[in-house]
Amino acid sequence: MTRRIILHIGSPKCGSTYLQKVLSQNAEALGSVGIRYPAPAATHPGNAGDLQTITRERLESYFAGGIETVVLSHEDLYSLPGRGDALAALAAEDGAEVQIVAFLRPFSEFLYGDYSQFMKQHFEQFLATRNPYDGRSFREFCERRVKTLNPAQFLRNWQKRFPSVPLALDSHRAIRPVLERLLGEIPAMDWTVRRHETNPSLRMEDCDRIVAAMRDLDRNAKDIRDMFRTAFHMTAEPDAGKTEARTAWIEAAFARQNAAILDEFGYDNRLARQAREKCG
Repeated sequence: MTRRIILHIGSPKCGSTYLQKVLSQNAEALGSVGIRYPAPAATHPGNAGDLQTITRERLESYFAGGIETVVLSHEDLYSLPGRGDALAALAAEDGAEVQIVAFLRPFSEFLYGDYSQFMKQHFEQFLATRNPYDGRSFREFCERRVKTLNPAQFLRNWQKRFPSVPLALDSHRAIRPVLERLLGEIPAMDWTVRRHETNPSLRMEDCDRIVAAMRDLDRNAKDIRDMFRTAFHMTAEPDAGKTEARTAWIEAAFARQNAAILDEFGYDNRLARQAREKCG
């Protein structure tokens, strides 16, 4: 039987932590039907952060014990298709089937999440320098990201490395149905993950408030740290920082990318389409 590898490449802020937590906590149920999600080597729930160093020995260990399907995942792979070269070469040697899987969300939602992630990861540095985002406004932060992000090209280059199976692309809200289609429905699977374990984004209004406080030299560090901690308890609340103007500008900036993704991969990532589906 042909070995099968399902390689989830992200993108970031599109439910990757949720997907990885589900796979990790269901390792036994998956193993009972010949599927393995190799245990992550570090605290990150993804198990393919070092995919570029994969060897024949490691790949063989994944399939040991009668395993027929291996699932690998890491959201940082999305923009780095070159990290798949070693796996592509190994798969070609023995005819293993590699299915690339990616999830997207409207790019305005992605950049809101990206802005939040920068705040979470660099909070202490921002606070120490009192210069969050290197002095950039939200608009300037997004403009820089628009220049460096080329999602259609990322996906195109991943497909080129594994051309035998069409890349599976869908919404971040479709993780469960996509995995059930690829893995089969497994009755014992537990799809429940507590919200705080899925790396939820901070609200834009809280990020804006923290940025303003950091830039106000009369505000003390303790108050700002308190604001930061409080923001983690507000992630499920309505967010006034996601304004219509911000959202419209970002969506317009990614219009060409969305058109290319629809043309090449048949997936419509436009916010307007997803809003219609949600209302319908």
